[in-house]
This record gives sequence, structure tokens and C-alpha cells, in this order.
Amino acid sequence: MDDIELLSLVKANDREAFNSLFIKYYPLLSDFCRFLGADSDDGEDIIADVFLDVWVKKERLYIHTSLKSYLYGAVRYRVYTLKGKSQKMQLLPEEYALDKPGGDDLRPDEILLRKDRRLMIERFVDELPEQGKLIFLMNWQHQLDYHEIADILKISPHTVKTHIYRSINYFRKRLLFVK
Repeated sequence: MDDIELLSLVKANDREAFNSLFIKYYPLLSDFCRFLGADSDDGEDIIADVFLDVWVKKERLYIHTSLKSYLYGAVRYRVYTLKGKSQKMQLLPEEYALDKPGGDDLRPDEILLRKDRRLMIERFVDELPEQGKLIFLMNWQHQLDYHEIADILKISPHTVKTHIYRSINYFRKRLLFVK
């Protein structure tokens, strides 16, 4: 069942649909909280609050984008409210970056190459301006598309595209010096 169907069932007081949405998005939102710098206890509270709001306000809840964008935006807002916007963003810990599908059948040299490439990208990402870093990581690590990122950050999709383009160009220029 897709998000729109589940959300319409939630609006009709279906607790199973609500539980399905929670189970579907909790791991993603938990990773996103850590990505934004919230510790695990704060992240659990934030996600619980967001889902409580969805349940309590279900009759008057109007989502003009996707449910995924709405949830990410609500979590982002609460993390920033809790931590303050001055907190420096952190990359996901290494154990989350290695949980990509297809890693089991790789040869040791391929694993090493991927790890080196990931470390190089992380080093380059640290050199980006904060806004560019946030946008690139939301796209690269969280697999959000330009419109979802734009909805979450309340900026235009063109701005997101520009930041991604600039980040990739920066990486290309830096790679010329690495060789």
C-alpha cells in the first residue's frame, strides 16, 4: 500500500495503517535525526512527537507534497528547534554508510576501493559550505530527490539543483589534484 492510501486510512482512524506508516518511516527518520546531530534519545522523542501530531491532527492534516517530505521536514524543524541552528552538522557514522545493498559479493579490493572513495567524498563534503553540505548529503546519503529536499528546506528545486551541481563540480576539481 502506498503512502496516500495509508494516510487516508489513518484519517479514517485506522491504527494499523498508522502503525504501518510508523514502521516504514521510523528507521529513515531515526537516521535523519542522527544525521542532523540529535542523539538517539532526542531522536526517538522527536519522531514520536511528529507521529503523535500526525495522529492527533489527522482530520485537518493537509499534506501538499509527499508524506515523506512532510515527515522529514517536521523532524528537521524539531531537531533544529531542539539543538539550535548553530550546531555543526555531522556525517552519518561509518557503520550506516556501509549498510548498502550489494556489499556482500564484492572482492576485497573492491571493498577497499569503495571505502577509499567514500572517505574521499566525505573529506570533500566537509569542505563544502553548510547549505551545500546539507543538500548534497540529503541527496547522496538519504536518497531524497530535488523536490523533496526543496520541500524540506523550504527552498526552490532549482536552488537544490544548483547546490548539487556546484558540489559535484567542486569534487571533480579536487579529484584532479588527488591523482
